[in-house]
Amino acid sequence: MKKTLSIFLIFLTFIIIYFLQINFFSWFNIAGIKPNLFIIFLLFIGLFIGKVYGATIGVVFGLLIDLFIGKALGINAIILGLAGLLRRDFRQKFF
Repeated sequence: MKKTLSIFLIFLTFIIIYFLQINFFSWFNIAGIKPNLFIIFLLFIGLFIGKVYGATIGVVFGLLIDLFIGKALGINAIILGLAGLLRRDFRQKFF
């Protein structure tokens, strides 16, 4: 039950971040660069939950983003999967 609830909350957070990214951050940029909330979200998942879980969620969310708004299938899946795997680098620097 606890695992199902955590997966539901992660998916709900993905939907909220998706709508924020599409609606609000589409016009918000800093020196021509748009922030990507998905990478920040996956870095936190990889840091606090685990490297394998972060990479898996990154690939799944990347494929969903590619299906919804992407031009090429798999580009976001690779990038977000790698963002979930960067756990060890940030864990060594922060803790």
